[in-house]
Amino acid sequence: MDLSTDLAGVGRAGPGIRTRPVVVQHSAGTPGANGPLTAVERVLASRLADRYDFVRMHQSSGNGALNVGLLRDWVALLRRVRPDLVHVRGLQNEGFHGVLAARLAGCRRVLVTVHGTVRDLRRVDRPVRRALLVRGAEPLTLRAASHVATVCEYAAGRDFLRGCADRFLGVIPNGVPVPARPDAARDRVRADLGLRPDDLAMIVVARLTWEKGFGVLAEALRRLPPAPDRPVLLVAGDGPARADVEAALRDAGTARVRMLGNRADVPDLLCAADLFVFPTLHENLSNALLEAMAHGLPVVASAVGGNVEVLRDGGGRLVPAGDPTALADALAALLGDAGTRARLGARARRTVVDRYSLDAMLGALDTAYQRILAG
Repeated sequence: MDLSTDLAGVGRAGPGIRTRPVVVQHSAGTPGANGPLTAVERVLASRLADRYDFVRMHQSSGNGALNVGLLRDWVALLRRVRPDLVHVRGLQNEGFHGVLAARLAGCRRVLVTVHGTVRDLRRVDRPVRRALLVRGAEPLTLRAASHVATVCEYAAGRDFLRGCADRFLGVIPNGVPVPARPDAARDRVRADLGLRPDDLAMIVVARLTWEKGFGVLAEALRRLPPAPDRPVLLVAGDGPARADVEAALRDAGTARVRMLGNRADVPDLLCAADLFVFPTLHENLSNALLEAMAHGLPVVASAVGGNVEVLRDGGGRLVPAGDPTALADALAALLGDAGTRARLGARARRTVVDRYSLDAMLGALDTAYQRILAG
């Protein structure tokens, strides 16, 4: 277990005297591989660091079961820094450990932000573990929280949150940076990727699991009409199903597939693309989707979860989840119409500027923190 903590900068004017509220930021996972961790990293580097003393409580690998050693380390950390607030991101096993550690350490204010739930998984490799999370760990995580928030309106309306109504703060949406010149690196990156000036490039940025709809995408690619110049599909991300996903996409044949792995330069890759594809089978609020829209890319996404509210003002096409024919039709229509792509891309960027910018997220988060700390 790789456990990292960061105690730098906890502001005190002297022993026992605090100059700013101490807020613990809980996260889990590998950088670039999940939205909650990306949100934490953006908060830590933001203007809010001038208002709060942030302490990071992060684990790089996931939990398989109750991890007593992890709990011991986290409880010791929390007792040492005595935070005014512990912000736990996510449910599942990692969120359960974060909340349990906070309660064992005597922390009174614990905010849980709901990003997703294991109950949405369609392909279940370990049904017993899933049942334990759905019926045990996730309800206990919510019950132990003093405050609860979600990242989208869709999640706020879920049945399993009804018992949190008296502790529900509202929606704190994900937010992403909005580049001033979204196409600044386009020519350079396309050259690095070996793309010709007239190549049409689709891009998908996601963890490589079947839950992200890669099977549907492979079927949709098979149904694209033949074209003299096949479009390019850029796939940024990694995951447990990488080999199988790559085989399925390459077998489709109607697109030239480039598997790029985990990348630290996703914004540059978005500059190089003409269309963002997001066929996920379930979702709350995807950072990858918002980042693509911030770069002015038109979107073809499945009509699930937060995707619907993000695109309700335009910016792309929604298709039924799990429907390869509908996905293929939407992709073919946009690949063949540069004018519509430009119009939808401009609308997508405007949506992020108006509702999902990094400033919007930080403002909502600051408001929530102040409300909690005010008691």
